[in-house]
Amino acid sequence: MNRVCLKYRGPLAALTGLCEENAQVRDVEGALRFIRERHGRKAEKTARAMLIALNGESILLLKLYKTAVSEGDVVSFFPLSAGG
Repeated sequence: MNRVCLKYRGPLAALTGLCEENAQVRDVEGALRFIRERHGRKAEKTARAMLIALNGESILLLKLYKTAVSEGDVVSFFPLSAGG
């Protein structure tokens, strides 16, 4: 288990009442479980619908939810938005 910083934006920040918090997890899936256990299923569902980045790199370019984390990493959750 590694200590990481979870950073919340948009609706996830509103649901949790936090902009960031620390968690002990092994991978991104562990971070999502932490969010569910601490803040409920609605917060987890919201987090899964967001753009998730590990140290600024989208997990879509990595191993998705199985992306491993290291001590001191930052997992960020950003709302999706459309432009025009």
